[in-house]
Amino acid sequence: MSKKLTLLTLFAGSLLWTSCETDFSLNGDYKITPIVFGLLDHTETTHIFKITKAFMGDDDNLVYAQVPDSSYFTTVDAQITEYKNNTPTGRSWQLHDSIISNKDTSGIFYGPTQKVYVFYESDLDSSAEYRLEADLNEGAHQISASTELIKGFYVSSGVYQNQKLSLAGDNIAEDKDYKNWIFTLYEGENGSRYSYKYTVHWTEYYDNSTSKSFSATRNNGDKEQEDPESPGTQVASFSGLDFYTWMAEIIPDDPNVVKRTFDGLSLRITAAHYNFDQYMDVAKPVSSIAQVQPEFTNINGGLGLFSSRLILDVSGFTLNKASRKELCRGQHTGAKVFCSSDPEDIAENYYCP
Repeated sequence: MSKKLTLLTLFAGSLLWTSCETDFSLNGDYKITPIVFGLLDHTETTHIFKITKAFMGDDDNLVYAQVPDSSYFTTVDAQITEYKNNTPTGRSWQLHDSIISNKDTSGIFYGPTQKVYVFYESDLDSSAEYRLEADLNEGAHQISASTELIKGFYVSSGVYQNQKLSLAGDNIAEDKDYKNWIFTLYEGENGSRYSYKYTVHWTEYYDNSTSKSFSATRNNGDKEQEDPESPGTQVASFSGLDFYTWMAEIIPDDPNVVKRTFDGLSLRITAAHYNFDQYMDVAKPVSSIAQVQPEFTNINGGLGLFSSRLILDVSGFTLNKASRKELCRGQHTGAKVFCSSDPEDIAENYYCP
């Protein structure tokens, strides 16, 4: 026992000596780590990358995060090269720096302006592989990564041919009388996750003879692709009941509004490459007792992600007659003073010129 006491006493004494004479850092030696995030979409023209560095200091890192110089490299020399069958096609693009000015300022990092790196190309090949190579701070760091694109993702032709949505029956007595908007999605090669969203647009007219247009987006959930290398099909389904209850929730009761008109609905489906899907899964908040955050990166010489996604936007959707009637007079949205300017409804009590 006396031996243990002596060791404890010496240890406590050494802490007192060092605390009086020496400053120390809990962070240890600082090591620069490149952080990359970039997604290619061959339907887009502008391709944006964030290339920054991890930082650490003895003061408040939340303060450092608000200082751009804490995250930027002095020099970035980065190229994208196109490959087919593991052979360069002869096409490559130099990334150049640019400033975005619309970064959300409510986050941890600096904003609203941030430096990013871009290249422009409207004709990326969905059957090719793209490789990123970058030299940072004049040879101090090198990073590389590669990705395929998503090939063959589309929706059934009926989505474009029949754009009057049937979300309600002629007479709604109970929930089963609402209808679902259903169509087929054809998965893409290298795809893994599909996000379904739609945006509604409407205009409010006020008692002072003014008006204002609004929009709101509803997330209809994600679906997984079983095998990225063997695409199949998915059934996309949007609930009519959910549409009307959601509209009732998002639109406030305003006594100054004399009428509202429904201006249409637009659809967005986003397909994520399997690496992007894995990155999103790993980045979810940790809920286990161990609180150990797993890590995923495909950046050689750094951390982050170089991958691809594909966004499909279809606009111009309206409501059929029964669905318009339910919006204007139905149990969920009848109090929201919607009316219809469709000539088909001219004889109805919810028509407004």
